[in-house]
Amino acid sequence: MSYQRKLKNYKDNHIETAVSEASPHRLIEMLFENLLKNLGLTKRFIDKKQHEKKSKFSGKCISILSALREGLDFDSSQEVSSNLDALYAYCSRLVFEASSKNDNSPIDEVISLIQPISDSWSNMPEGIRQASREKVESIKKTKGKRREA
Repeated sequence: MSYQRKLKNYKDNHIETAVSEASPHRLIEMLFENLLKNLGLTKRFIDKKQHEKKSKFSGKCISILSALREGLDFDSSQEVSSNLDALYAYCSRLVFEASSKNDNSPIDEVISLIQPISDSWSNMPEGIRQASREKVESIKKTKGKRREA
């Protein structure tokens, strides 16, 4: 097995472990981190006119925005979730527009919209982070009891 293949296997295993051990709060934080990283890469590949790579990373951005939308909790916070859902959908359209027109200005707008949310999420007090972890555990227990019934 080549060095590159071993490195890729290690990296994939490391990511899988990090995700499986992450709290719900950390998972969202990881999505934001990867979204912002992939937005930067999309911009770079637009600038370099590397269309295949631009498409690959813009697709990753859209997938992450979809995952953020899927993770919204409309039961707890209807208004906030609705607003974020609309924002993430808008950002997805902007990323698609940037990719199809080879124009970085929509990506810059997405970054300007997502960065403050990411920063706020990362700076959330530990008490709130813990509360979200406890809520997820409570939901898991409730679903487990339903399966047993």
